Amino acid sequence: MPECRPATAELPRPSHCLILTKAPGRFPAHSAPERDSRERSMAREAGQAPCARNRRYEVWRTADVAEPDRFAYFREAVCEAFMDLTPEHDRSGPFDAEVESVPLAEGAVNRVRGTPHHVRRTPAQIRRTAEQCFFLNIQLKSECVIEQDSRAVRLTPGQVALFGSDLPFRIFHPEGRNMSVASFWLPRRQVEEAFPGGQMPGIRRVSDHPFLGPLIASAARTLNRGARAIGPADGSLMLESLIRLAAQAGSGNRDPGVAPETLRPALLAAVLEHVESRVQDPGLSVGGVAAHFGISKRYVHKIFEPTGETFSRHVLNCRLERTAAELIAPELARTPIAEIAYRNGFSDLSYFNRRFKAHFQATPREVRKSVRR
Repeated sequence: MPECRPATAELPRPSHCLILTKAPGRFPAHSAPERDSRERSMAREAGQAPCARNRRYEVWRTADVAEPDRFAYFREAVCEAFMDLTPEHDRSGPFDAEVESVPLAEGAVNRVRGTPHHVRRTPAQIRRTAEQCFFLNIQLKSECVIEQDSRAVRLTPGQVALFGSDLPFRIFHPEGRNMSVASFWLPRRQVEEAFPGGQMPGIRRVSDHPFLGPLIASAARTLNRGARAIGPADGSLMLESLIRLAAQAGSGNRDPGVAPETLRPALLAAVLEHVESRVQDPGLSVGGVAAHFGISKRYVHKIFEPTGETFSRHVLNCRLERTAAELIAPELARTPIAEIAYRNGFSDLSYFNRRFKAHFQATPREVRKSVRR
C-alpha cells in the first residue's frame, strides 16, 4: 500500500579497530564512490569515525564474503560505520548481518540488522578516540539492553535511547531471533548545546517522556526511512529537531520547553506517520490528533501550512490513494467497491464517489475496469 505524502512538500517518503589483511575483493563494501582506503585506514588508526563531510553511503553484507570471514568482516564494518567498538558473537552458530550507513547532515544513520550479537566500548577505546559523539538508537526488531555508567536500559521495538560514546557501554541482543536497529550518529557539540545546562546526565530512554517521547520515536522512524531521499537542508533541519527533542527529553524535564519553530518539522513528521497508520479509521479527526500529541487543533493546522495541504485534504488524499490502489489490486478484483471504500475510512458512498471522480477524473468502476483491458 502506498505511503501517504503531502502533495507539495514531500517529507522523507568510524576509528581504530581490528584491521584485516584483505585480499583483493575478499571483503567488499558497496559504496558510491569507492572509499579512499588510505584515508579510512588512517582514520581507524587515529580512533576516529569518518567525519561528516567524508561520510558517504555504504553497505556491508556478510553474505558477500566466505562463511569463516563473516564476523571479522562485520566487526570491521561496525568500526567503519560507527567508531572504535568491539562486537562479540557466540561462534558456535552461523552469522549473517548487514550494516548500512547513510550520511545525514553533520551525522549519519547507521542501520544494523541480522544475527543477534553483543557490542562493547571500553575505556581504552575511548582514550584513543579523538571525536566523540552521541548515539540515538531506535529498536526496530527484537530487543536489546544497553548498560552504561551503572544504568541499564531495555529497548523494545519503537523505543529510543540516547547515550554518549565518551563512557564505556555494552549492548546485548538476546539470542533467538534476528535483530534490527537504526542508530543516529549525532555530533557531540550539537547534542551538548541542546542540553539544558550543556551536560547530559547519562544514558536515557528518551521515548519514555510523556509528551516528547512519541514525537521522538515518530521522527526517528520517519528520518530513518527517508534518510537517503531527504535533501541536505531538510535533513539538517530534521536532525536538529530530533536532537533538540531528545536532549529535552533526556534532561528529565517534564516541561516540553522546545521552541515551536524548532519542534515543527519533527512534529509534522510524527503527525503524518500517525495519520498514515490510522487513515482507515472513519473517526480520524484533527481533534483526535491534537489530543494524541497534546497540542491544540489550531497548531495541527499550522504545522500543515508548509505542505500546501490542509489536514482534511491530506487525510482525504490518503484515503483516495489507498482506495485506488486496492481497486486495481488483482487479489481484490472481486471485492465490492463499497467494501473497499468503507475499510479505507469513508462512511458515505455518494461523498466517496464524488471525491474519487474529482481526484482521478474517473469513477471507481472506470478505474477498476481500466486494468482489465
